[in-house]
Amino acid sequence: MRTAVKVKALSLLIAIVIMFGVVTTAAPNIAYAEEALNFDTTNVLDDLKSSSDGGEAFDLNDYPFDESKDIQVINFVEYCYSYKANMRGNYGLYVYVYNPKGLNLSTSSKSNKIQMASSYDADGNPNDYVKFDLQFLSKSEDSNYKNLFYKFKVVDKEVNGTTFADRVNSNERRYDVSGIELMTYGANNATEYAVNGTFKFTGYSQGYGPDASAKSTLISTVEYLETITLDVKHTFYRTKTSIKGAGYQNQLDTVYFAVPQRFFDTYGRLQRIKAEWYEYKTNDIVVTSNQDFYNQASSYVGKHVGYDYYDSVLSLGQQAGDGGGGVMVAKWGWNLGTNYLHVPCETLYYLFKVNNIEEYDPYADIVSIGGVESNALYEYIKNYNKTFDKGTLPIKDGTISADLFADDIDDYRKMDTEFGKIQKGYSYYDFDADVDLQKLTSWQEGNPSFWDNWLNWGLWDTIFGKIPEEESRTISPIYTLKASDLNGSDEEIAERLLINAADVPALKSYYNDAVTVSGKDDEEKVVVLFRFATSDYYSAAVDIMELRTILPDKHTSGQAYRAWESVFMDFDIIQLTFNRDGVYKVIPVVSSPMDIVNSITPPVQMPDDGEWWKILLAVLLIILLIIILFPVLPWIIKGLFWIISLPFKAIAALFKSIDKAKKKRSEKKEE
Repeated sequence: MRTAVKVKALSLLIAIVIMFGVVTTAAPNIAYAEEALNFDTTNVLDDLKSSSDGGEAFDLNDYPFDESKDIQVINFVEYCYSYKANMRGNYGLYVYVYNPKGLNLSTSSKSNKIQMASSYDADGNPNDYVKFDLQFLSKSEDSNYKNLFYKFKVVDKEVNGTTFADRVNSNERRYDVSGIELMTYGANNATEYAVNGTFKFTGYSQGYGPDASAKSTLISTVEYLETITLDVKHTFYRTKTSIKGAGYQNQLDTVYFAVPQRFFDTYGRLQRIKAEWYEYKTNDIVVTSNQDFYNQASSYVGKHVGYDYYDSVLSLGQQAGDGGGGVMVAKWGWNLGTNYLHVPCETLYYLFKVNNIEEYDPYADIVSIGGVESNALYEYIKNYNKTFDKGTLPIKDGTISADLFADDIDDYRKMDTEFGKIQKGYSYYDFDADVDLQKLTSWQEGNPSFWDNWLNWGLWDTIFGKIPEEESRTISPIYTLKASDLNGSDEEIAERLLINAADVPALKSYYNDAVTVSGKDDEEKVVVLFRFATSDYYSAAVDIMELRTILPDKHTSGQAYRAWESVFMDFDIIQLTFNRDGVYKVIPVVSSPMDIVNSITPPVQMPDDGEWWKILLAVLLIILLIIILFPVLPWIIKGLFWIISLPFKAIAALFKSIDKAKKKRSEKKEE
């Protein structure tokens, strides 16, 4: 006889654990006769029906369908542990789930996970949590109980070179479980449900202890595990410039959440936040307000047009034109043809149509200025199915095309230290409030010269001071919000907190709810801003071009731009670490993963479609300058002529000197 499932009255058990801290029970039994039972193959309902708890049989009536209840973990089971490595063939950890809403949980999703402690400090307290995959084994299929119960196995993996069997003490095996994440069919992300349990097992199943002939001595206890449940929201901020030059902006991604005040009172300041996510950089996203171009190019999304694309005369070119000597050049282009040398023929993977395009304004409505809202871009990424040349991303069960994303992320973001690893794809990091500072660099930080400004922003904006004035800023990744931070206009608050101005009303409402105690079950909370990523955002104007064989190409400005950004998929907060006078306390977090795809915004510098007035004004300014300088113009011309003639005079003097030297040598020879 072996231990199986403790199932009776879970709700009551959890309530008792919360109130009194520990519940001890004899491990219930399952009446299976096989001596070497493979517990992976048994059915969840068979396990439950054949189990007993203190002599009382499992009763299905205690687990009705109930739409008012969330998913619960009935039990966490250790099966057939042995201190002998050669006897661990059947050892495993199993999770039984009660699904009162009857949700259609995915049985194949890689997003099904369980969060457990993976290491402990010298005092035996968990100091790091990790997610482990769940392998679906069975569910209740009977029509009266369909999807009511699920059985999963925890998939073991090495963490810092150790597995579960390496980390536990044979005399008391401890498993700290904070939450379980399960995916419902049709959902974008898994939902995490609190478990809040420290499960301890002593003794051994029959035949697995030091006395092979002894009956089962296995005893299990459950203690309440303190966790923090977070309702996480997201916002972002973009500067207008970057030290990298025109087109570049700093993108700061921030999530915010509320933590009960009692945690700060008990454990001190919030020192660290550990999170995980999948990070990618999009390929070029093209946005246009030109209906003709959109109509012609949309059918070629995902297709490599090469240099022999004659179906359309419309192309895209960034800073395209005559590079001298009849050679046509461009910084970036699509469908430019063989006339443009050394320009890679890019493939369009993203194409969006907007009504009009204006210059970037952080306080304006994104749609009104020709931007693409985050939801629209997110849906585009999810539903794109034209090409899978580079395969798929290792998320969302392989449904997202890797063609939509660049080969790497920003170089300066990548790191691999004892605190985590940030890279393209799966990343995790334990951010420290005092160490892992985020920096927003401005164009002015590099002390640009007049020529630097001219090359990056153009002569016109340089002369007339249209380059945005910004200062670089260095900020802590963790900031606790104060009431005074929300004083002033939405624009002032956005600049103060480095968030999107459109999100200020939502943040205000969130803060007011957090600090207001509305009932006996409510408590005062502290709102935390977690600035977890500074990355490059790029947005620059491109011309729509009509390629011609004889006349110069026709350029239409102000009706298209290209952009790219970093996105963060399945972003999830794992744990919070508090610090009181050097004493650290790690609290696991229950928080559902979220996908972070920011809106696309137009360039800071967007040319108008018709700039004849600028050309006319420039001509008038030149004429005015000539008029102003007319009295001294002859002297200026003489001065220029003198400067230009200096090299020629020097050469003439040199030859004259050489002739004199020759004559002197001739005269000496004659003497």
